[in-house]
Amino acid sequence: MAGKDFPYNFDVRADPVFQESIKPFIEDELLRLKQFDEKRIAWAKANLPPDYKVNYLFHSHAFRVADDMRRTAAHMGQPEHVCENLYWAMLAHDIGKSRLPVDLWDMIKKPENAIKAQRRSHTDEGEKAVGAALDFKHSFIDLMTDIMRNHHEQMDGNGHRGLKGSELSPAVRLACIIESFDGYAIARPHFGDRDISIEGVLKRMREEKGAAHYDMNLFEAFAETKMTGYKNVKDMSKPWTSLKS
Repeated sequence: MAGKDFPYNFDVRADPVFQESIKPFIEDELLRLKQFDEKRIAWAKANLPPDYKVNYLFHSHAFRVADDMRRTAAHMGQPEHVCENLYWAMLAHDIGKSRLPVDLWDMIKKPENAIKAQRRSHTDEGEKAVGAALDFKHSFIDLMTDIMRNHHEQMDGNGHRGLKGSELSPAVRLACIIESFDGYAIARPHFGDRDISIEGVLKRMREEKGAAHYDMNLFEAFAETKMTGYKNVKDMSKPWTSLKS
């Protein structure tokens, strides 16, 4: 359900239910996702050309986007506990992918619509996994499943579930932006010579997708966060890296 604000009403750092039950669930699921990535690498080695590299690893992706969520929220002036709530909720957004076939994810050609739809069913699979393991009510679970279920929506209603921006919480609208950026910023065979630099990806998102896809106020806050970090790293003559790989 769409909400007007970010998650202020709890703090994962001090919440005993989160620490004792929910956090271990997320950590176990991230390990499962890492093991699934290893299976993908083995499958690709056996079935795809020798020069194919599985470089969109779901476990690493989870940490990158969670870090971007926390950084952007902090840049926007959100309280520290809100930033941490968002970080942990975003970490779990893709756990449903490990419930789908291993041969669904790595391809030379751009995936067709039927394959895209099957891939997007990971949103349902993740929510099912949460419901099976955490069969109780908690504000964090509501936040986590909201992001998990809806992070492939668009402001114009043409996303996976057909929800419009007015039906999406601020956390989901920000997650959609961050998720898109990370997907566009990782080289894949069907990308060709597309510019996947930070500047290039932000330009594509702004000019080719724009307000039809994204909440542009949140987009510009995210873009400013990414470019500030990028420029700071360039100034130190070091390559851009995420907090965790």
